[in-house]
Amino acid sequence: MPAQLDPVAAGVASLLTSLRTRAGLQEDRLEGTELRLDPLAGLPLVREFSEQGESEQQSIIQAVRMAAGLLPPTLSIVADAALCLRVLGDAVPDPELYAPELGQRREALLRNWTLLHELRSVTPVPKKPRPRNLRLDLEATALGELARILTAAGGETAPASAAVPTEVAQLPSGPSSAGMTTTGAAADRAEPPPVRLIELAAGPPLLYQTLVDVQRAIRSHLIVDSGEPVGWRHDLRQTARGATAMATAYGLKAMVLLDGHLPPDLVPLVDALRRMAVPGGGYATGTHGAPRPEVTATVMDALHIIDGTADFDAELAAIERDLGAFERARPYVLATVLESVIRVRPDSALVDRLVTELLASRAQYDQFWLWPEKVLDAGAAPPAASPVHTARAVRALALVQAVHSADVEDAVSQGTAWLALENPPLASVSEYLDRPVAADRVEPQYFRHFTAAWAVKALVSVGFPASHPTVSAAIAIIWQSFQENAALWAWANGDWPIWMSYDALEALRLASLATLIRPGRSADR
Repeated sequence: MPAQLDPVAAGVASLLTSLRTRAGLQEDRLEGTELRLDPLAGLPLVREFSEQGESEQQSIIQAVRMAAGLLPPTLSIVADAALCLRVLGDAVPDPELYAPELGQRREALLRNWTLLHELRSVTPVPKKPRPRNLRLDLEATALGELARILTAAGGETAPASAAVPTEVAQLPSGPSSAGMTTTGAAADRAEPPPVRLIELAAGPPLLYQTLVDVQRAIRSHLIVDSGEPVGWRHDLRQTARGATAMATAYGLKAMVLLDGHLPPDLVPLVDALRRMAVPGGGYATGTHGAPRPEVTATVMDALHIIDGTADFDAELAAIERDLGAFERARPYVLATVLESVIRVRPDSALVDRLVTELLASRAQYDQFWLWPEKVLDAGAAPPAASPVHTARAVRALALVQAVHSADVEDAVSQGTAWLALENPPLASVSEYLDRPVAADRVEPQYFRHFTAAWAVKALVSVGFPASHPTVSAAIAIIWQSFQENAALWAWANGDWPIWMSYDALEALRLASLATLIRPGRSADR
């Protein structure tokens, strides 16, 4: 049975239940109905479509169709057939899925149960529902959750979870409940093709405008000297501080992600970033003069995204030179470096070394091998398992999984299972890197991690759909950190770290790509 709805959502669910009969949610049906459409017509998302020039009937249809696409796959499939939304269009060969009578649509839905799930790139449930359960339980749940999304603020985010009846509960594509093994289609998603994030959001007007605002906000904080762009500072609020290599790298990656390419007026920034290299090779943070491998890797990643044909021998040599015992004990450093090196030089011995070190930095927690914040000396009890360090490691290893050993696959599977099924806390965390630089001196460095964004990146990278409860819950947390008046993502203390906005944008991009239908592809092929 559907979860308890608030009065507004309950009213919308009741109206949708009435509209599912006969031809469903069709324009002529809405024009001729005696039902009061006010509960739907007055929704913010419907009004957004109306302001684009659509009729009231078409605005309702488009808003409901878009919201149905945000449901968990099974509920989305059920709502699509019940309301005749045509979310799948002509992808289904059985024309009765969108027949003019509800009974015909139900029969076609059950007849094509497995195929419909494959078209959504999810593993079909073990047993399709009985007609009675479809009619009384699944449809009620699907329309209730659909109403919940529609009555949310603007309707642009999925619910943190949707209660699918036990009979049809399912895991997302790729992983299985036994070993969470990732194959075929999931591996393809680890590194999706370049695409403008703004184009992915072109459908929902509110999200599209938000991303345009983010793009403008990041640009507005670009430091310019004598008409030439210099770079970005770490905290975009701190106008007194200058540009740093790491912040500028994140700014460039954010602009490429939003635009799909580097805007021509920002091309001089590439040379400016290269000039920030430390003599002898590598890049440092804004507070320390010595190069650090995680900083060098971040800058190299940005430069490679802009120009994949460039020579990065100097950066790779600096990373190998600076990767010492301290770095090997820090999963954050290893994962950051691996994610960059696998893109720049996937066949290098450095990738093998990083994979080995990252796997060795795990510890056992009950039945799972996971990543803590740091590796302690032999004999010491490991720190608690860290959701963000596990997510960062899974994301990096997912990029090498298709070409690496069974050990990598097992590590990814265990980390994914823990993140998706054990529901660890997704609160953002801080990390102190007290790096020894002399016998009696350490170099203090302070890093912060946007845990929810990394959870999305990790799970989507191994094949989970954006509608999976853990993924959608993490996406909701990402949006909770968005500061609307600044059009940037803000830390709890009010800072505007540029890396935080980039991590949020990359997570949203991957989640958007994960919702795209891939006709003809099955998660287990």
